[in-house]
Amino acid sequence: MIIISIKKPIAPLLIGKVGKAYGILGWMTIFSFTEEKEKIFNYQPWFFFKKKWLKVQLNKWKKHNKNFIIHIKGISNRSEARELTNSDIIINKDVLPVLKKNEYYWNDIINYKVFNLNQIYLGRVINLIRTKHNDILIVENSLKTLKKNIFIPFIDKKIIKNINTNYKFITVQWN
Repeated sequence: MIIISIKKPIAPLLIGKVGKAYGILGWMTIFSFTEEKEKIFNYQPWFFFKKKWLKVQLNKWKKHNKNFIIHIKGISNRSEARELTNSDIIINKDVLPVLKKNEYYWNDIINYKVFNLNQIYLGRVINLIRTKHNDILIVENSLKTLKKNIFIPFIDKKIIKNINTNYKFITVQWN
């Protein structure tokens, strides 16, 4: 396998995952974590991480079923592609478009503190889930007696009252 570079990203951001090898010519399946799946190809260069960092150069890609298949420059057979199975696809965060004031990316609000309207601390954001009807904010419960996470529907203005990007907190209408 040809390694283009062994540099790692300065501000790593996970945007996808490499699946299994596809065919005998070095193609592989990938899974995009971007909101619009095809936008994964707008963010270059890619770094693969699986025990070590590899900076890769995308040669070709095609839509295949509900995902994509890709060919990386320097990968010429199934065995080489198989070595990259389960690698994370990472980019430098600085390749994302610059946002306007008070806009944010989902990964930016991970670890934000969450308070209800009575200023009671509920916990910190540990993840977000996309569902068919609305997104879900997953908050690690601050109460040690209740070990379950809090799932708060991400409904702007109704439940999510304020996201303060300066002080990194979210105010919600929640008990």
